[in-house]
Amino acid sequence: MSTITDLDAIDTSDSDEKTDASSDYSFSTPIRFLGFWAAITLPFLYVPLFVTGLDTPGEFQTFFILLALNLTALLLGHRHRGDA
Repeated sequence: MSTITDLDAIDTSDSDEKTDASSDYSFSTPIRFLGFWAAITLPFLYVPLFVTGLDTPGEFQTFFILLALNLTALLLGHRHRGDA
């Protein structure tokens, strides 16, 4: 006994969604990767500022710029998975 499948009746919407998701994934992967590692490395730049002290307005400005960059990196890289 053989069965004949109508190819027009097969729903291909699932396969289309998977290809769209994979293209989004490949675009977002480097951004998540860079955000993750930037969030790890940026706090090391705080050390010289704290050792010398935040005495001048330029040092305060540098600290707040680094803080904003670090928060941005945390937001971008928080979903990064090393095994993905």
